[in-house]
Order: sequence, then C-alpha cells, then structure tokens
Amino acid sequence: MTKLLLLLFMFSTYCYSQSINFDQLDKEKWLRYNGGISANGVYYDGTANRQDLTYYLTGNLNFNIAGLYNIPVSFTYSNQEFNFPSPFNFNRFSFHPSYKWVTAHLGDVTMTFSPYTLSGHQFTGAGVELNPEGKFQVSAMYGRFLKATEYDSIAQGGLAAYKRIGFGVKTAYDFEFMKLGVILFKATDTKNSLENPLPIELGLTPKDNAVLSFESDFRVLDKANIHIEYAISGVTEDSRLLDERPNNGLLSFLLDENISTNYYNALNASFNYPAGNGSLGFGYERIDPDYKTLGAYYFNNDLENITVNATQTIFDNRLNLSVNAGLQQDNLNKAKTSEQQRVVSAINANFTASERLTVNGSYSNFQSYTNIRDQFDYINQVNAYDNIDTLNYRQISQNANLGINYILKKTEQKQHSTNLNLVYQNSNNQQEGETIEGGLSTFYNGTAAYTLGYPQQNLTFSLAGNTSYNITGIDKSLTLGPTLAVGKQFFDKQLRTNLSSSYNSSYSNGEKQTNIYNFRLGSNYLWLQKHNLSLNFLMLFRNTTLNSNRDLTLTFGYSYAFDNFRLQLKKGERNINNRLEKTTTDLWSFRYRNVSYSGTATEINNQLTTVFESAQFENIPKFKKDDLSLLLAITKKQEKEEAYKENAITFLKELYGYGDFKETYEKALFTVIRKIQIDMRKIDIALERLFVAKKLEVDQHSRHNKSTADGTVEDQKLETEYQELLEEQKNRLQKLVGHRWMEEKFAAFTTIDVVVEPEGFLREFKKENTLEAYKIYDTNEDLEVLKTYLENEIIDFYFKKSLGIVNPEGFELKYMN
Repeated sequence: MTKLLLLLFMFSTYCYSQSINFDQLDKEKWLRYNGGISANGVYYDGTANRQDLTYYLTGNLNFNIAGLYNIPVSFTYSNQEFNFPSPFNFNRFSFHPSYKWVTAHLGDVTMTFSPYTLSGHQFTGAGVELNPEGKFQVSAMYGRFLKATEYDSIAQGGLAAYKRIGFGVKTAYDFEFMKLGVILFKATDTKNSLENPLPIELGLTPKDNAVLSFESDFRVLDKANIHIEYAISGVTEDSRLLDERPNNGLLSFLLDENISTNYYNALNASFNYPAGNGSLGFGYERIDPDYKTLGAYYFNNDLENITVNATQTIFDNRLNLSVNAGLQQDNLNKAKTSEQQRVVSAINANFTASERLTVNGSYSNFQSYTNIRDQFDYINQVNAYDNIDTLNYRQISQNANLGINYILKKTEQKQHSTNLNLVYQNSNNQQEGETIEGGLSTFYNGTAAYTLGYPQQNLTFSLAGNTSYNITGIDKSLTLGPTLAVGKQFFDKQLRTNLSSSYNSSYSNGEKQTNIYNFRLGSNYLWLQKHNLSLNFLMLFRNTTLNSNRDLTLTFGYSYAFDNFRLQLKKGERNINNRLEKTTTDLWSFRYRNVSYSGTATEINNQLTTVFESAQFENIPKFKKDDLSLLLAITKKQEKEEAYKENAITFLKELYGYGDFKETYEKALFTVIRKIQIDMRKIDIALERLFVAKKLEVDQHSRHNKSTADGTVEDQKLETEYQELLEEQKNRLQKLVGHRWMEEKFAAFTTIDVVVEPEGFLREFKKENTLEAYKIYDTNEDLEVLKTYLENEIIDFYFKKSLGIVNPEGFELKYMN
C-alpha cells in the first residue's frame, strides 16, 4: 500500500493556477469548489505487442475564493511508468493578479512577444502587462527558462541542460496612422551550473542569446493593413570560449561575444485588405539559415515564403470561397548540397443550396523541386562548365474532395438524410523530367451513407459503403465493404447505446488478400447528473491468405463530478438556469456548419447540450471535455442575444475542432510516412558509411585481435579506448539493421488506408500518440510542428521495436566493400 501511494505521488502532475481580478471583490461568494474523479481501463487480447490491461486514474479539484482566487489541483496515475531527468518543470504554480489595465504573471508562466523573440516558452519568474486606455503598451518579464539538469547516461529519454535565465521587454505606441513597437529579449546559460562534465558527443554547450525586434502596423486607405516585423538574433554557441570575435556585432552591448558568436535575421511582412464579404492578403517571410531564439522551443529556419490568399462570400452568404497559393524555398545561403522549392495552391468552396442540400469541395496542388549535387563532383570540378547538370527531382501531389449532404425528409416523427464523399489523390515523382519507376501513385475513395432517424424514439439507423482503389506503379489494390450502425437512447436520454458492424475485403492485383470483420458495442450512462459510466466492446476478425487472427478490446470507465456552486445562491434563487429562463423568453436563432439553432435560451441550451453529449464527440479527451464544459457553462449564463451567440459559436468551433483534428492527424501521419520513405535510401547509405568507418577504426586499432597476454604495456593502456570503439561499432550496426527493418515495414504503407485503419505496430503507435499530438496541435494549430513531432516519435518508436526483433549479425553491405 505504501509503494502504491508513493507511485501515485511520483506520477501525479500538480498544476496550480490563480487568476485574480480585484475589481470583483465583494461581488462573489467567499468559497466555491468543484471537481471530479475518473477511472478508466482497457483490456486487450490480440496479436499486437501491447499490455493486456492498462488503467489510469485522474482527478481534479478547484477552489474559488471570493471570485478572485482559483486553485486547481489535479493528479494522474497509470500503470505505465515514466521517469527521466528533464530541465522543464512539470509541477506548475501560477498566480495572475490584475487590476484595471495592469496584469501580473507570477510563478510558472508563459508569455509571447512575437514568433522571433519570446514565443510561449515557460519560465519560472514574473511578468507584467500594462495596457492602459491610451496609446502606450508595455510588457516585461524575468525568470528561469531551464533548470540545471545533470547528464544521466542510464536514464532513457533524459535531457541535460545548463541553468538558463532570461528577461525581456516589449513596448508599443499607437499613432493615428501607424503602430510602432520594439522588443528586446535576452537569455543566458550559467556556465558553472553543472557540477559533472558532459560527454563531448552530447554537443551541449552554454549559450548566450540576445534578440532585438522592430514591429510596425500601417493603416492604408482606412481599410487595408500592412504589418512588418524585422528581428536580429545574436547567438553565442559556447560562452566558455576565450577567442574574441573579429568585429563587434549590433548587440555586443548585451551579448557575451566570442569566436562562436553569429548573427541571424528574420523578416515578416503581410498585407490584408477587406473586399466585399471577404478579404485579400499577401505575405512574405524570410528567415536566415540557423536562425534561433532561446525564447522558443522550436523554430523553422532557412526558408523564404511568398503567399497569396483570398476569401469571399457571395449569393446571399450561401457560397463561401477561399483561395490560397504559396511558394517556399530553402538553401538561402547556397551552403547545402541540395535545395528544395515548394509550390502550393488550394481552393475551397462551400455551397448551401437550400436548407436540405449542402455541397463542399476542395482542390490542392503541391509541387516540390529538389536539386541535388554530388559533393565529390563539386570538389573535383575543374572549371565552371563541369558537372553543369544536377540531379533534379520533382514531386507533384494533387488532392481533390467533394462532399454532398442532402436531407430527404425531416419531420418530428422521421428524418431521412444521405451523404456522398469522393476523394482523389495523385502523386508523381519525377527525375530529370521523367517519372521514376514506381513513382506514380493514384488513390480514389468513395463513401456513401444513408441515415434514418426517429427523433421521438431517440433511434437512428445508418448504412454506409466505402470503396478505396489505389494504383502504385504496376501494383493495384482495392478495398471495399459496408458498415451498419444503430443508435438508441433510453431513460430520458440518460443511457446512450450504439451498435455497429463493418466488413472489408482487400484485393491486390485482382487477388483477394484480406477479409476484416469488426463488431462494436458501446454504452454510456449518466446517473444523477454527476455519475457517468461507459463500457465499449470491439471484436475484430482478420483473415489473410496466410493466417487468421482476432483482436478483442474492452474499455470501461467511471467518472464523478461534484460542485457546490449551486448551494451558494442567495435566498429565493434556485439556480442559474431558472434565473436565465425568467429573463430570456425571446426567441433567438443562429447557424453553424449548416445547422440551425433556434428557440428560447433554455431550448438552445438543451440543443447545445445534446450536441455535446452525442456519440460523435464521445471520444474527445478528458482535458478537452473540461474546457468545453466550461465554455458551455459560460454560454448558458449569457443574458443578451449577441453575447450568447458569440459564446455559443465559440463553443461549437472548439467542439467540432477535435473531429476535424482526426482527419488532420491521419493526413499528417501519412505525409510523414511518405517523407520518411523518400529519405530512407539516402539515410541507408549514410548509416552504412558510418558503420564501415567505425569498423575500420576497430580493425586498425592496436588492440584488435589481441588478447591481454599478447598485448604490450601500451596496448593494455589502450584497452578502454578499444572497448569504447567496439561499443560504438555495435551501436552503429544496430542503427543500420534497425533502419533496414524499418524500411521494409514502411514499404507496405502505400495508401492512407493504412493510417485510417492501421494494423500491428502502426496501430499501436497511432493509439499511443493521438492524445499528445492533439495537445500539440490544439496549442498552436501549426501543422509543421505536428509533423515534426510525429516524424521524431515514429522513427524512435520503430527503432526501439527493432531492438528486440532484428539480429544485428545477419546483415550485408549494400554500397561499400
């Protein structure tokens, strides 16, 4: 029991946050609290390499004192353990008092000045924002960005870091025709903050960074807006070096300059002009190679972007059009052996023909050009006309989507609706203007569905058919099958149940390969508005030409929510909802995603609650559901129509956002897989060269093939060095054979179907990383950051899997003797 409690506290994450507004003193009850606890478990019996039983407990409790202090406490416990050193602080305490136009941030907080200076990096310290009603604004901060973390060679996934301290100031003044701003950011690593020496191969050095940025916004023609930001960042890569820099840089008064100091520039300019019921915009961005700031976790550099975008709503707001086009290139300083250009164009249209018929479509064209020049040809070049031809690669990707939704009949007793979705994807890889072998890939997908609903009986039936056809080189694959689903609600919608079954058949070059049949049963019961119980069952049968197997997955959960908010009302007031009903009897209405919400405030509240609790959103993560519950509660408290509509639409956008993310996540993961497939050949060559180089070092070492008895005194002293070389050779060999095993696995991932309905290791990876990927995308909505995360994680995941499967001895050299 003691060990259990110890583990509970070790793997619990406590997050404290206090937000104070002194204007609210004496306007709220002195003490309120709410929170909840939940337990979830997953039982699995199948062929995948995963635990049979996983479970986790989560809980949260929030105290609100006088409407001023919010003190939330949360914990999480799971039978999956994670323990590694990190320079980041996972236990957080923050305090945000405010008065009038002054807001302070104390504790473990984040602030953002601009993308090129301070951008969302957590620090432990203090910050302040001054936003008076006048034209002058000031923000400032000071704190610790990283804590000193010693290197631990045993801990896997651990990070070492020097202690990092930083400060920053942002000022802006708004003139009548323009707004000007200046940002100064400084961060320094403490050189003597680590007691133990670091391995050289770790590449960790104490850094010093100073960034100066100028911002301006111009208003043109009373409507148009021009925004420009220029930033210069000076970085000393190793502040321990004593050799001086030949010339002082612009920020030498702030920066500890030496021979490792470099300066980098970033420029961002945009133009936006509202036109009709839309807008027209242009953008330009240029970031020097190796540009970085210590005020951001991650940064893209060595790029130049030119973008054009336009949106317009026409035909009485029934047709929404958006067009985007862009050009991106890298290798700005011509220092790379390859350079890439990307051309992107996209058009989206959404047409509401009537209350019953909606049509949406999109088309995008992605072209990338890569010019690779062999380094040895460059070294041996005699004159400017040698090797004038480079290896030119061109990749063209096209995507088209068409969706049609039509309501056949809609009455209080019965509803009929149907929808059709068509997808076309084409990818063409060319070299020297010719399509390379196996470089042409075409994918078609069609889905048709029919839904029959009985609103008064809370009963729905759905029948759908799905077909996918893919052509890759000379190979052709076909997957098709139906899906039947039934949903029913009982006991005044307290018990929600759903039943579905699917059958898919896969063919390769006309020959049947796989039959997959699955059966799903799910239920969710809400008792006394506080207790929620869920149980889901999935059985999957897979038959292939080689074998047959089945997977069983059971998920079950319980959650309990409590609060005393309604116990603190004044005498005569029963609850917030009753007060709202008395004051808002008018009929309101608004639309979102072609769905109309209308009625009194109470009726719309019920409509929003029904959408929130529908089966469509039952898989939303717990942390997101908590945010949505708060947004919904805020919406229900609004007593004015405009404020109510604004908050309701904000709630719906966030609600549907998770459903949109599923498609975004699958497309991003498949894009990452295709990118890795393209890079694998080059990486394989590099890994083999690294292994051979290390093997030569081992073979040429004086201790090679010598026993202790045969060795000289000098050989005995070199024994440690020789053993380290052997260990490094072993590691490089493991990486080489692991990469080739991974390359073989990835070769089977030819269509996005393998991501939508994954099997084996890919299914395990997708399930393990969906929640974290959503958190990352939900934070900044940056698709490139999401792709970078997925690329790093999937490579690491498959490499670790290879360690227990691949025999390092069974390999052959492909490129070198």
